[in-house]
Amino acid sequence: MFYEGTEKRLFICTKDLNLLTLKQSFWHDLVSYAGAEIISNINNYHVSAYLLSESSLFIWEDKLLLITCGNTQLVKAALFIQQQLTKQKISTLIFQRHQALKPQLQATNFQQDRILLEKQFNGHLQHCRDNYQGDLFVFGEISTHTIPTQGIYMLHGLRGEFAESLQGKHMDKASILKRLKFTDFFDSLTIDHFSFKPKGYSLNAINQQNYLTIHLTPEKLSTYLSIETSLTESQCAPFIKHLEALFLPISLKRIQFKTDNQQLTIISA
Repeated sequence: MFYEGTEKRLFICTKDLNLLTLKQSFWHDLVSYAGAEIISNINNYHVSAYLLSESSLFIWEDKLLLITCGNTQLVKAALFIQQQLTKQKISTLIFQRHQALKPQLQATNFQQDRILLEKQFNGHLQHCRDNYQGDLFVFGEISTHTIPTQGIYMLHGLRGEFAESLQGKHMDKASILKRLKFTDFFDSLTIDHFSFKPKGYSLNAINQQNYLTIHLTPEKLSTYLSIETSLTESQCAPFIKHLEALFLPISLKRIQFKTDNQQLTIISA
C-alpha cells in the first residue's frame, strides 16, 4: 500500500485579530476544507495544537500553521481562510508543497494551486530544486520574527528492526513513544499523540510558544518520518541522532527558513 507522507504547509500571520478567540467550529471547518479531520487537541496560554487525521494544526494569537499529508487539498483551506478573514486581516501567507513521492496521485499539483492563490493574493513563487525539492507561494510581510519554524527534518527510506515491526503490525501509541524515547529528550513538552490503524503515528508537543510535531509513515512503499519544530538545531540534535540510529534512513534532510530584507530563503542540508 502507498501513502503520501510528504507534507503540504500553510502558514498565515494575521493582524488586528486574535486567532485564539475564534470558535472551535471555525477550525473544524478549516481542516475539513483541506480534507482532514480533527482527532484531539492540547493547548496552553500561547498556542493550541490540533492532531489531525492527516498531520497537524497549530494556532497562536497572530499566526497559524496547518500541515497536511496524504491526498489532502490544502489550497482549499487557504481559500477558506481568505474568505472568512478577508485579505485585510492577513499580513503573511506562505503555501508550501514538499516534492511528493508520487505527484501523479495527488488531486492537484502546485501549478494548479498557485493559480487559485494568485486570484486572491499578489504573491510570488519560489522553486527549490537542489538538496531540498519543493515549491512555495509567498505573500506579504516576511521578517525574522514572522516564522516560528526553526527546522524541518525529513527522513526517507526507513530501515531497521523497529521500522520492520511498524510495517508488520499495528503498534499502540505508548509502545511507539517508548521506542522513540521522546520524553527522554524533551521532558518539558506537553504531548498529544495517536497511532493510526492499520499504520501510522503522529505526535504534537508544545511548551509555552514552542511546538514540535512528528509524523511517521511506515508503509513499505513510502517509508517516511518528519519532525518539524520551533526548537533550535542544538536542542534537537541529540533526538535526531537517536532517530537516525533507530530508523537507519536512506536519506535525511534538514531545511530551515532564513529571512533577509523581506525575502524568504530555504536552506537545506
